[in-house]
Amino acid sequence: MRASPDPNATGSARVGTAPPRLPALVILLLCATLTVMAGATIAPSLPGIAAHFETQPGGAALVPLILTVPGLAIAIAAPLAGLLADRTPKRRVLLIGIAVYVIAGSSGLYLDTIGMITFGRLFLGAAVGAIMTSAMALIADLFDDAERGRILGYQAAAMSFGGMSFIMAGGVLADLHWRGPFAIYLAPLLLIPFILAWVPRGLPADNAPEAHAPEGPFPWAFTAMICVAAFANFFTYFTIPLKLPFMLRDMGLESATLAGSAIALLTFSSGIISLAFGRIRAMAPPPLLASLAFLLASAGFATLSLQPPLPVVFGLMVLIGCASGIVLPNATTWLYSRVPPAMRGQAAGVMTMSVFMAQFLAAPFVLLIDPMVGIGGVYMSAAFIALLTTLFYIIVERRLRQGDAPRKL
Repeated sequence: MRASPDPNATGSARVGTAPPRLPALVILLLCATLTVMAGATIAPSLPGIAAHFETQPGGAALVPLILTVPGLAIAIAAPLAGLLADRTPKRRVLLIGIAVYVIAGSSGLYLDTIGMITFGRLFLGAAVGAIMTSAMALIADLFDDAERGRILGYQAAAMSFGGMSFIMAGGVLADLHWRGPFAIYLAPLLLIPFILAWVPRGLPADNAPEAHAPEGPFPWAFTAMICVAAFANFFTYFTIPLKLPFMLRDMGLESATLAGSAIALLTFSSGIISLAFGRIRAMAPPPLLASLAFLLASAGFATLSLQPPLPVVFGLMVLIGCASGIVLPNATTWLYSRVPPAMRGQAAGVMTMSVFMAQFLAAPFVLLIDPMVGIGGVYMSAAFIALLTTLFYIIVERRLRQGDAPRKL
């Protein structure tokens, strides 16, 4: 006779069951910050890296890739990691991801060719795909629908505040030596014993006592409909760090501190609103909430395209940050409310792919549009994309109200 399953083994603990979920939640939120740390940490050291490798063949071309390659690797690896998380304990995927993360992320400490460091960044991206996917799926396992919106809001906030912290730490270490920021990637080693002690194993959902293998194929249409929000949000969001410093320079404000403060305010606003998402989600159904967030973002980007005075720019950072802070927890909560438990890993992988593919494609989009229409045109294009996304979710919400949408929507 089979023994009663241990909640710690299944990863499906609920309110009133052991082990306590708060330590596991804190650790998983810390793991979420590692996804932002992947790129943000070394950004301040790029000039030093470029100077060090300028004499190596291909050095000038490869240095920018150090920052962007992880995003592409994450987008490719995340769906595969999601499939793996649905077939093996999610904690195992998380631990493997952290181990690879530490080795590949710290490669700049001991490798001295730009090609090998770039290769290491590819593995770093793959590790982030595994970490973000398994962490999201474990959070979905630990908390039910009533709590999940609040918790996923905390996750989005942790990512925002983590990004601010790692950029600041990277800047301090980059002033000491260009290799300095790579040492930060050793920090996740401290998480491993806590993960082993507190995070549930998260066996595949069809092995859990209350879950059953889902009928039918993965709900691709439903998942894609939601991932439109994640992609459009981050695609437009990343036009700000890419072009805002140049816009302020054109306005006669050649201050890196001003540009950095504006971008930090954008990130901070996103994190603050994400913390309150547990209350915000009760105000409207998910498609309507998405359409309202993108409408605010569209108005913000359209006003930003006019290159307004600096106080208005800072106000727009708050507006766009708040809109962005709603989109991701709203999308992930909506997704997990419909996807069967046995498919949560795959769903998290597709969501992660959408986020990081958007980040990766934002740079070539800006490089293509800027020479033709200028910085104002870049932000007006972002406003147009956000407006189209608004209309898309208005149509989805109307179909849901009329009962014409597919049953799984």
